[in-house]
Amino acid sequence: MSALPQPYRDLLNRIGPLNRVHNGDEMALAVQALEEFCKTLGRGKTIVHTYEPGTVWNHWIVPKRWKVRDFRVTGPDGITVVSKADHPLALCPYSNAVDIKIDRAGLLAKTLTHDDRPDTYAFYFARMYRHWEPGWNISLPKTVIDTLPDGEYHVLIDVELTDEPMQVFEYVVEGRRPDTVVIPGHLDHPGMVNDSLSGCIVALQLAEALAKEDTEYTYRVWLLPEIIGSAVHLKANENLVPHIKYALCPNMSAHDAPLAMCMSKSETSLLDLALRLALRESAHEHVIDSFHKYPDCGDEISFDTVGYGIPATTLSRIGEMFKYYHSSADSVENFLQADWQKRHSDYVAVLNTALTYLERNRTVQPLFSGNPCLSNPDIDLYLSPSNVNNLRVKDSALKNLSGGNIDPRNFMEFFLDAIGREGVSIIEIADAADASFEFVAAYAQKFQDKGLARLDPVTRNHRLAVVANTALTGAELV
Repeated sequence: MSALPQPYRDLLNRIGPLNRVHNGDEMALAVQALEEFCKTLGRGKTIVHTYEPGTVWNHWIVPKRWKVRDFRVTGPDGITVVSKADHPLALCPYSNAVDIKIDRAGLLAKTLTHDDRPDTYAFYFARMYRHWEPGWNISLPKTVIDTLPDGEYHVLIDVELTDEPMQVFEYVVEGRRPDTVVIPGHLDHPGMVNDSLSGCIVALQLAEALAKEDTEYTYRVWLLPEIIGSAVHLKANENLVPHIKYALCPNMSAHDAPLAMCMSKSETSLLDLALRLALRESAHEHVIDSFHKYPDCGDEISFDTVGYGIPATTLSRIGEMFKYYHSSADSVENFLQADWQKRHSDYVAVLNTALTYLERNRTVQPLFSGNPCLSNPDIDLYLSPSNVNNLRVKDSALKNLSGGNIDPRNFMEFFLDAIGREGVSIIEIADAADASFEFVAAYAQKFQDKGLARLDPVTRNHRLAVVANTALTGAELV
């Protein structure tokens, strides 16, 4: 099984247990840890952006810094029921300060729990998005609630709100051109890992691999408070929007469930096609559907939206199958189990493949006209049913990604049809032909090597309306 590299394990152990609310001291500690960690990743540049509390960006109000000095609930017998030390989820984010006596019924009215996960603390996130609303709540495991006696309880919540800024962490890998892929991950979710922090780890692993290459695209990893962070940061940096060609949103990488891809709203971005190819070529169980069918990433709605229209593609695992969702059981300890690490590694490999295809994608510009004799030994581009690029093909036929046959002669005509359409790219041909990226890329490269085509970087981000109109299989005899 593939283990998460030790530096990432150390980072998880450092950040995972922290009380990561939208704007808090422990969120700032997480950002500090990321700054230190990213110094080891290669040629990328680290930037920490700050947003002052009370400033308004597209009606999003930046929250004040929420500081928890002390929190405890004491029972009628003087024994502490719960305290700040138990888990970050025990005190619901952005609860106000209180020091009150309350009976059992009053306490339970303010308490959240998971009936179906009786040993866990529940995540109550609503007040992070309505931080101006007064009130307080706590969370307790149902097993604790069931033991609470009648009587008077003392609730002490000692918190303060300060004017320290909300932070957005950025790691930039400059490419050969300003066309940009943003990889956002939400860093909040107190004490939880698979939901939120795993996406941040994925983004950093992708960035580490990209930083070792001379990339075509520029890549920006944004690790931030979910939705409010991306909405505010994009609004404050709208000068970047014309350059952002794609957003790739990762999350929930490791629980036991099929991979779940949601395409951008247009369903036509070249990143949609690249990730779909990578998934279909992998051996991993997966589902592919439309935007927000599996809404477990979050920040895609800040990109693929009114006035921006940045194609946002998401990859998670099916969230409804995550039994620890929004609970204290979503822990570092569970995430670092061997089978979870293997699933995380598989997830990262699929995204690495998709970005590799995006980087290697080229338009195929023909340098000839008319019908070339592909079998001429001077060019040797004819695809024999029994031999393709010196590789034997089972059943003397090309196989598509669905396991069916592609007739080689039909594919040659399909390829010629496709490259006759101005600006068509390798990813589009592979997707339309239901063929592997590597096969189509190798065939296109042979055309360039023989002087019949020129391969150029792709500057658009959506597929052509029509790639080819040639059948890929012959008619069945009846």
